[in-house]
Amino acid sequence: MRRNSPPGLMNERIGFDAMKEIGLRIRDADLEAERLQQRAAAEATTLGDVLAAARRQAVPLIVSVLIGLLIGLVHYATTPKQYYASATVLVDDRRSEIDQQVTASIPFARNDTSFLNEIQVLKSLQLATEVVRRTDLQNSDLFLFPPSSLARNIVSGIMGFVRSEDPVPTLTAEQQQEARILGAASKLQGNIIIERIGLSFSINIAYVGHDPELASQIVNTYAEAYLADHLNANVESTEQTAEWMVRRLAELEQRAAEIQAEAAALRQSDPTQVAQLRQLAQQESTLNSLYQTIAARYQEVSIQGSFPVTNGRILTRSPVPENPALPKLSRTLAVTILLSLMIGFAIAVLREMREQAFRVSTEVYNHTGKSFLGHLPRIDLQNLSDKPPPETSAIVLNEQAHSGGSPEGDDAASSNASSFEAEWREAKTLSPKLFWSVLMPQSTFSGTLRNIHSTIGLKFEDSLCNVVAFTSMLPDEGKTTVAMNYANMLSKSGARVLLMDADIRGSSLSKSLRLPESPGIVDVLRGRAPLPNAIHVLPFTNLHILLPGSDREQSVAGDILYQQNARALMAELRNHYDCIVLDMPPLGKSAEAKAMIAHIDQIVLVCDWGRTPRSLVTQYLAHESEIAKKIIGVALNRVDIQKLSKYARPGWPESYTEADSTLV
Repeated sequence: MRRNSPPGLMNERIGFDAMKEIGLRIRDADLEAERLQQRAAAEATTLGDVLAAARRQAVPLIVSVLIGLLIGLVHYATTPKQYYASATVLVDDRRSEIDQQVTASIPFARNDTSFLNEIQVLKSLQLATEVVRRTDLQNSDLFLFPPSSLARNIVSGIMGFVRSEDPVPTLTAEQQQEARILGAASKLQGNIIIERIGLSFSINIAYVGHDPELASQIVNTYAEAYLADHLNANVESTEQTAEWMVRRLAELEQRAAEIQAEAAALRQSDPTQVAQLRQLAQQESTLNSLYQTIAARYQEVSIQGSFPVTNGRILTRSPVPENPALPKLSRTLAVTILLSLMIGFAIAVLREMREQAFRVSTEVYNHTGKSFLGHLPRIDLQNLSDKPPPETSAIVLNEQAHSGGSPEGDDAASSNASSFEAEWREAKTLSPKLFWSVLMPQSTFSGTLRNIHSTIGLKFEDSLCNVVAFTSMLPDEGKTTVAMNYANMLSKSGARVLLMDADIRGSSLSKSLRLPESPGIVDVLRGRAPLPNAIHVLPFTNLHILLPGSDREQSVAGDILYQQNARALMAELRNHYDCIVLDMPPLGKSAEAKAMIAHIDQIVLVCDWGRTPRSLVTQYLAHESEIAKKIIGVALNRVDIQKLSKYARPGWPESYTEADSTLV
């Protein structure tokens, strides 16, 4: 009995069946690519990652700090010296009896308010103008146009070049002088420093200038001008009070005379108005009393005006400073180094964000899902040994057979050793990078190739002849060098190995190995030459090589007969060799790889360390499932072993990697 399916699932099945009926093949490649990328981003950033990034970006950070240090030293050397001068003024709180009676309940609020008023007086443009007039600052070029640092001169030059100049109005000589005074006063008002000392009623007046004598003169004159301003204010206040009292006394005297005249007239006209006469007498008495009081106060004000006093005094005057206060070397270097370090950090972050290539084994697995086959270090020819490696012979199991040697056998062994050394030197001179696995078998490069061979052997133990292809995503990633070294290593071990250069358009082996012109793969598949005439043999490793040939046609994969011949050729080669190594064209630049996939057992993907984009490999493997199935793993080529540990988290295999004597 068939179970009932949900409506949504039933509709989905109907849609899939309809697509299958019209021949559509469905595979969610984007989902696979997204899954790989999500797995790659699953690990959270740790402190180890931050420290590793700092080690990787040490160069820009150090360079930025050194540049900041240099800029700080240059700025310090080119900045004119400035001197600090200061004077202290004490503001007394002398108030009248009336003020004391009014503010007895809130003395501190009243005192603070008065003190803040005094600070505003010191900061006023009027007082700055008085100081300018006393010190003649409007005619001082050192004050109006002080020397500046190299950085400020550069910025001022740029701003002056950008800013448009306004037309200057025509002024008379007096107007120009007043304008200079006002400009100098505004400049002084902006540069003078007025600060309260703690909670006291003392005010610190400070100025920083390029001339120590002028700086001292300015602050001392400021203190004197402040006290003189207060003295003038007191005198002016006293004069205004006295004038008011004189007017008030005259008014009282006139009013008293009017009341007396009114009382005299009332007595003459109607003496019976006693109440009204008494009221007029009382008003006259009040006016006389007020007159006497104001007259007494007027006498006090007159005496006080004849001896004017101020409500402050100068506590300390500024001496002429001897040592410059600015610039300070420590502060200048701290600021420039901090700014340069911030810029260096921004550069380091941008460089880290641009890092989109393979570096460590974990990235390979997370982004591709394939096995990591190892790091292939950069080949440094300077580390090439001057002596050939010891040649390995067959294992000796029978001591009697080994002891039964003859002089002829010894001569043959000596002849073989001489021939081996001559072939070794020829390979070393010819193209050592292509023979590195047999010239330097103890190197890390050769060890990685042996690891690749072990991985291939584990996956295909029962195969009589393995067809192993080496390819890359982009051109110039070193796949040909890796394939050639792998084939030489196997052939040198005694296996029957054929290297097929299937990269028709990008082949360079013929030129690197200095092989003579001869028919190649294209000629054999076109039926223009027999197979034996197209195979070359290298004497040192006995490796057989099948090159593309001189006739490299642009389009050969689409020919049906050509494909049939390719299948027949591969079947014939499998009967004669233990391993066939293919140097395939790059996957990302050529479509011929799909035509070869049917003849290949396994593929080794070679990625250039720090160059091949991870996203490119991830997307390609997700969309090309047939090729992805045959890729047994990824090998990173041209690795800088000395920098490799900087890209690994603590505990990762790469964090323990060390460069050996054969590596850069």
